[in-house]
Amino acid sequence: MDILLVVDNIDDFATNTLMFLTIVAVTCKATIVVVRRNAIIKLVQTLLEPPCKPRNEDEMAIQKKFNKFIRSCSIKYSLLATSSVTGVTVRSVLNVTQGYLPYRIWVPYDTDTSPMFLITSIQQIITVVFVTIINVGTETLVFGLFLQTCAQFEIFENRLHKLISNKIAKYLNPASSNKGRAIISEYIYHHLSIYKYAKTVNVIFNQVLFVQFFGSILVLCTSVYYLSAHITESESATLIVYTICMFVQIFVYCWSGNEVILKVMLDSVFTFGHKFGIRRHSRVSVRHNARSFTLQSMGSIRY
Repeated sequence: MDILLVVDNIDDFATNTLMFLTIVAVTCKATIVVVRRNAIIKLVQTLLEPPCKPRNEDEMAIQKKFNKFIRSCSIKYSLLATSSVTGVTVRSVLNVTQGYLPYRIWVPYDTDTSPMFLITSIQQIITVVFVTIINVGTETLVFGLFLQTCAQFEIFENRLHKLISNKIAKYLNPASSNKGRAIISEYIYHHLSIYKYAKTVNVIFNQVLFVQFFGSILVLCTSVYYLSAHITESESATLIVYTICMFVQIFVYCWSGNEVILKVMLDSVFTFGHKFGIRRHSRVSVRHNARSFTLQSMGSIRY
């Protein structure tokens, strides 16, 4: 309402728009995650059940490697977001001590009185903290689920290596036994399970990705414009850190999605296919890989 009824200059419009877009994006993210909570839980349970569940020490080592990397990146991203919200909070407290609200806002009551001024100021500061927590939680969740796809492909490749090293490739000839068919069927089932998992991740977080990209583009354009006109002001330091966080947000989604696609291109099914007489299945797999792992957001944004 402040943007529509009160703002009368471009600078105030830019700063208010930054907060407005951020709140809208976070609200959409939180709503989607809450509504699809059960689907997310089932997605995580898929990784804890066969055939995705690690079977031996080698597969456990692969899983631990990816878990450790995801945890490390999540901690670093959390620290970056914490530094940003800390700077914003300090600036907000300084504004309050000088008699100004942390952020411009339209409210249907008088904020000049001491109790209402303090209540409104505290509410704004707490809101920013919760917004940061929701953002970090959503980004690290999507990032982690994407990279778990890479972990599954590496586990799948490890199983194929074991198949080769144990000289079970003889079961792949036209006169294969029932045992050979069972082994290959199990591997195919795992392969298809990985595709189903990745597709489910994309479906669940489709709207989250769209909101993030759309909101981030607008926020980055607005913040860069404001910084270009106020770069010499001390208050711009907080906005610079905030802008960096927005760039990192986009990078997290793009990088993790790209890692999945790159991992698919190195899928061991078609890497070893020609050597072990499954040429026809390899071609199908390559075409299926390229089609299934072109991740999209609302059918318009690909990454």
